[in-house]
Amino acid sequence: MKFLERVDRIVRPIAVPNLTVIIIAGHVLLLVMSGGKPELLSRFMLTWEGLVAGELWRLVSFLFIPPSTNPIFLFFILYIFYLMGSSLERQWGVVRYNTFLWLGAILTVAAAGVTPDQPITGAFLEGTVFLAFATYNPNFTLRLFFVLPIEIKWLAWLQAIGYSFALLFGSMPVRLMVLASIGNYLIFFAPTMYQRVHHLHRRLQWDARQYNAGNRPRHTCASCGVDSNTHPKMDFRYCSKCEGQLAYCEDHLRDHEHRVAEHSQSLENESA
Repeated sequence: MKFLERVDRIVRPIAVPNLTVIIIAGHVLLLVMSGGKPELLSRFMLTWEGLVAGELWRLVSFLFIPPSTNPIFLFFILYIFYLMGSSLERQWGVVRYNTFLWLGAILTVAAAGVTPDQPITGAFLEGTVFLAFATYNPNFTLRLFFVLPIEIKWLAWLQAIGYSFALLFGSMPVRLMVLASIGNYLIFFAPTMYQRVHHLHRRLQWDARQYNAGNRPRHTCASCGVDSNTHPKMDFRYCSKCEGQLAYCEDHLRDHEHRVAEHSQSLENESA
């Protein structure tokens, strides 16, 4: 995609290797610094008012807000983020993976400008890493809480449903945060999703044509329209005197008007 290639050129000089590990380290560091107190973490969340006040560190620090203050849940979440983020970085390369995350971060900052009183974290943005990994590896089996095996595509569908509910029923700030955080996912995968839908549509059309061709009756009476599908026991015969190999049912084989081409009929009339 030419757009992503242009963005890659911009990001390449500042691309950071092992970005997933750095973000995880930031989560742990902020959790330790705050002592598990959410009110202290608000100093690092992204707010437009804070940026206007000169607190420019919020442009980056919001990415390090831990998604949970519960150590057990946080460990599980960060383990999944490390597993999938590292895999995407190996698959895409350092530059493209940085492009994916920084595009989402820029869109999130823009959303903060629309909702200046709403504090924003990078939780939704990290969720798109999960969606991206699931898009490439839908059958990857993850052991939920290290016990229950489940294919990642089902968890991705649950996450997509959760985002959909947030878009439909959430407040305007929540809707903007979801849109901003999944914007990078749509930029990366919308063309592929369109191609898959287009291919599926063409496949369904082809299957429909094949089905219709397979169910086309072998014989149809040219007089009454009865065919071999609706009347499988009916005996059909073709009339040698009719033009175009026309078939007739038992009732009309001997009792029908012969159909001939117009020029042949004219010749017969002239000779008569």
